[in-house]
Amino acid sequence: MPVYLPTSIIGNSNNLVTLGGSGEVMAWFYPHKDAFQHITACLPCVYFGHGQQGQLHFSFEPHFSREQSYVGDSNILRTSLKSGDFELEFEDVMLEEFPVLARRVRVSNAGTEPWNGGIYHLNHWKMGGHHEGNGVRFDSKEGMLVQNHREYALAVGGDAVQGHHLGKAGANWNNNARYAMQRGVLSSNELEIGDVNFAVGFYVDLSPGETQERTLYFSLGQSESSAANVLAVARTRGFEHYFDERVRLDYAFLERGLNALKGAGLAPNSKPASGQMKKGASSTRAAKGATCALLEEGARPAHAHLDAELFAAYKRSLLALPLLNGEEGAAVAAPEFDPEFISCGGYGYHWPRDGGEYVSGLLDAGYAEFARGFFEWCARHQDPRGLWHQRYHLNGQVGPNWCLPPDTLQIDEVGAVGWAFGKTLAALPDFEASDESKRMLQRSSDYLSSRLDQKTGVHLNAFDTWETFIGSFTYSNAAIYAHLQTAASVCEEPRYATSAARLKEGVLKHFTRESNGARFLVRGFKADGSPDDTIDSANLGAIEPFGLLDLSDDDELQVALGTLQIITEKLEVPWQGGRAIRRFEGDEYVGGVPACVNTLWMARCCLHVGEELMRRGRNPEASELIERAEGFLKVVLKRATPTGLLPELMQGPEGQTFWAAPHGWAMASFVSGVLKLARLRSE
Repeated sequence: MPVYLPTSIIGNSNNLVTLGGSGEVMAWFYPHKDAFQHITACLPCVYFGHGQQGQLHFSFEPHFSREQSYVGDSNILRTSLKSGDFELEFEDVMLEEFPVLARRVRVSNAGTEPWNGGIYHLNHWKMGGHHEGNGVRFDSKEGMLVQNHREYALAVGGDAVQGHHLGKAGANWNNNARYAMQRGVLSSNELEIGDVNFAVGFYVDLSPGETQERTLYFSLGQSESSAANVLAVARTRGFEHYFDERVRLDYAFLERGLNALKGAGLAPNSKPASGQMKKGASSTRAAKGATCALLEEGARPAHAHLDAELFAAYKRSLLALPLLNGEEGAAVAAPEFDPEFISCGGYGYHWPRDGGEYVSGLLDAGYAEFARGFFEWCARHQDPRGLWHQRYHLNGQVGPNWCLPPDTLQIDEVGAVGWAFGKTLAALPDFEASDESKRMLQRSSDYLSSRLDQKTGVHLNAFDTWETFIGSFTYSNAAIYAHLQTAASVCEEPRYATSAARLKEGVLKHFTRESNGARFLVRGFKADGSPDDTIDSANLGAIEPFGLLDLSDDDELQVALGTLQIITEKLEVPWQGGRAIRRFEGDEYVGGVPACVNTLWMARCCLHVGEELMRRGRNPEASELIERAEGFLKVVLKRATPTGLLPELMQGPEGQTFWAAPHGWAMASFVSGVLKLARLRSE
């Protein structure tokens, strides 16, 4: 399938659904968030006019203008489409307890003349990842359509299923559902098999000013009966029930994140803010008791010390992050959007390094349960040699990767786990290192120690964090340093502390350069052991998060300041009215565009160094760094999706305005940055 860039996501504990900006359901990952894809296409469309007399337009066509946003501080998605006086709105809710997507369809005639037409969805599903061997049938008794292949089934129902057409997906099949929709007449046949597709929808006659609503339910299951049963439950309880439940659950989840902001200096009465409810049927429906009160809490400023735009993005990031995390305890880097690896190597996998950053941001915001689950996952799936591989399926099986041990392992994946464990241990008084955790850290530390060069102290050849270069790198060494420091304390092993000290000495000796009186870190060694003087944003890892540089030490603070300065000179570029950070000198991936991850990295490092300068009374310098950090935090929002989800890269290979969204590392880093900015602004 081609590359589809989603603009939004919804989900629950074991479902992840991605949607496009025109209401397309692009992907549905079930029963795991890295599972095979069940959808080839689920496309809304409108037939303007009477059957065989009008014209079909898909929602993604230029025929429509469109807007998309989440409803207040919830994971309910609203997509609004308009064509002349015709208005079409979808509200999408993922049920909390079932694999069911509930879609409210609202059609309105804002004109002075009558309007008529059909509201359809063209569906091409491949249950269990297979196009062939599917069967689809319509159960007229239950008013429900069912498609299945082996143990995976889809059920579709609701009062939006007024008509249907079951066909074959190939262009050479006359009963292709697309052709039926183009004619504006659905045949209401009962059965089709093979590589099937189908259309469902309803016809409306709208008087001037009239609005009509229908509900469409999509239900997945690991048997026909399972999919059908949960669909029946959903229809019985109704859309309003799940709308209200979603608002309440999401509001409650945000409370801890808002409390973390209070601790960082926000006013005690700060509440989740939402945009004003849309007038009309939406506000009428929502104006019920507690749900209405929750949705209309906001539109109030966050706090004098935190920009409202940052506050809104902070909340949206917190709401999106759990949707990437599976029941297994690990999160995908981003929902997969390129499963054939056409334009990249794929994102629907778990990188342990990304996992460390992911749980770090959530930990800062008060969500400790994600860290606990992550470390349990790490203990279960550690390689017998003590390492963790480049990337994994969420079930712990090693994913397709190109960073293989020993000489091309992405060794920072190992180091980052220990760093995150140490951070969690320091942050949570009730978090204790179990015997299993100690064994995990000992095995990984022994492996890391075995990969240190006895002559230089730094690690032997490995892949860098960008999965591009082989050598020994400032970033990877900083990750190992943090890991060994954690292990020395947890395992009470002085030899790990000795190795960490030698490694740090090696980094400062071999990877530090001086120019115009400023000392700074460079990338490290090339594969042949020769110096690699490339300026790389990953060098920031020595400052934050891994803390190889001790900022309380005068000399090391100067190296940190010099590193910020050289990265500013070499990698900072103007970007949409602000400044952003490229990955490294000579970067050719997607033309070397800046990325959210390293721009946010720079923000966090500016805040970290600025905090130390404040402690030393160097307030003008500190203020400058904090101002720059706020600028970096804001500029990444320029390339968020229309619904406010942060990507990895701030441009795609074909000029797309974002790439790989929502990206867990980026959003978690943003959360950490906003919390620290709020705290420093309040001091």
